[in-house]
Amino acid sequence: MAQLSARERLTRLVDLAGESGVSARRELTDQLADLLLDWPSSYPAAMREPFEALLETALQDVEPAARTLLAERFVKHSRMPLTVLNLLIFDAPPEIRVKIVLQNAEAFAHTTPECHIDGALLLFAARRARPDELAEILASRFGIKPEVAASILEDRSAHALAVLCKGAQLSRATYSAFAVLARPDAAGDEHYRRLATYDSVPDEGARALLVFWRNQLEPTLPAIEAA
Repeated sequence: MAQLSARERLTRLVDLAGESGVSARRELTDQLADLLLDWPSSYPAAMREPFEALLETALQDVEPAARTLLAERFVKHSRMPLTVLNLLIFDAPPEIRVKIVLQNAEAFAHTTPECHIDGALLLFAARRARPDELAEILASRFGIKPEVAASILEDRSAHALAVLCKGAQLSRATYSAFAVLARPDAAGDEHYRRLATYDSVPDEGARALLVFWRNQLEPTLPAIEAA
């Protein structure tokens, strides 16, 4: 494939994207990763966008273990767009998650619109809900996809929940209360680690990730208004 033109290579990769099966998806993402991380000098920079878009689509069908490896690989390279890293954040190890949030903070410092959620109403709804309804509450209140909300709640470290709450400028007390509601079985050291996570999340990175999650639902979604 090294001697193919950029357009021919894209055509080959699109054909590969049409194949089904885990091995085909893994091969597609590996080839796209190799290409984007070692971009040929003969390829115009403007051609990166369709390859990046194809990678973002392909990542949706890759198994979690492969996504973890890709997150560890991509976070080391400035050429990989944050949109790709953000798609992998739920499968990334804790130390890689922290780096992704920091990269968001650096990339969007002082440029991300502020978002606001009414913490009292959020907790009121959460306390009246069954555990299996919490993801729906997060999705509706924050304007994010239900599957994103579910992934946030499945994160036992509560890092993703801290990002979500801090991104909407919710207080530490509101975050702590929701963290307890989300994982009432947490005890001892795990409980304290979950509550302490809030303080380690940078404001700018959290806001940028919240905007990213909201834009997955609606690309032109305006800033959150207080509910």
